Amino acid sequence: MTTSTGSGPAAAARGAGARGAADADQGRGGGFAGSVAAEWTKLWSLRSTWTCLATAVLLTAGPAALGATVLESGGQVANMTAHGMLPTVVMLSQFALVAVASLIITGEYATGAVRTTLTAVPVRGRVLAAKALVLVAAVFPVGLALGGVSIGISTVVFGDAMVFEAEHVAHAVLGTAGYLTAVSLFALGLGTALRSTAGTITATVGVLIGVPMFSTMLNNETILEIASYLPADAGLPLMMGSTDPYGWPAGAALLGAWAAAALAAGYAALRLRDA
Repeated sequence: MTTSTGSGPAAAARGAGARGAADADQGRGGGFAGSVAAEWTKLWSLRSTWTCLATAVLLTAGPAALGATVLESGGQVANMTAHGMLPTVVMLSQFALVAVASLIITGEYATGAVRTTLTAVPVRGRVLAAKALVLVAAVFPVGLALGGVSIGISTVVFGDAMVFEAEHVAHAVLGTAGYLTAVSLFALGLGTALRSTAGTITATVGVLIGVPMFSTMLNNETILEIASYLPADAGLPLMMGSTDPYGWPAGAALLGAWAAAALAAGYAALRLRDA
C-alpha cells in the first residue's frame, strides 16, 4: 500500500495554509508601503510639524537678512559668496528640523501611541525604516528651500558686490539639504534610543554645537582634530565646498556614518525593549 504525501487534498490544504500565513505576515500593517503611508499621514497631521517647519524658515530668513545687512553696512561684502552665510544660518534653523525628527518617535512614546503603531506593524525594523523614509522625503525638500532662502536674501542685500557662481550655489543648496537630512536622521535614531524629546534634543545639541565649542575652548590639537569629524564640521564641505581638512565626499560619508550609527542604536533599543 502506498501513501501519497506530495499531492491530494491534504497537501493542497497544507500549501494553501502556508501561503496564507506568508501572505498574512507580509500584509500585516499593510506591508512597507502601508507603513510609509501611515507614517506620512501621522507626520503631517501633527501641528508641531508645521510649527517647527515655519520656525525653520524664520530662523533661516531672519538671521540671513540681519547678517547680510550688517556685513553690507560695514562694507565687508567684497568677495563675499552667495552661500557664504549658510553655515551660520543653518546652525540655528537645523534645530527646528531636529525637533521634527525627534517628535516623530518620542511623541508616540509620550502619548503611548507607539503601542498602537507596534501592534499594527509588529516588525519593528519596518516601523523605523518607514519613519526614516518619511523624514527624508519631508526634510530634504525643506533643506533645499532653506538653502535657497538664505542665498536669495544674500543676493538681494549684497547686490552686485557679491560673488555669484551658479555651480557653487547649486552645490551649496544640495549640500545644505543633505546635511539637514543627515542630522534629522541622526536625531531620529537618538530619539528612538532615548524615547525622550528633551533628552534627544539636548543630546543632539551637545553633539552639533556643545562638543565643538568645548573643543575650541580647550584649544588642544588632538581634541580639535577629533571634533573635526563630528557632524557639524562634516557638513561644512557640503555647504561651502571646502577641502580642508577633507572634501565633500568624505563629509557626506561621515554624515551618513553618524546617521547610520544613531539609527542602528535606535533599532537595537526598539527591538530589545518593550514599548
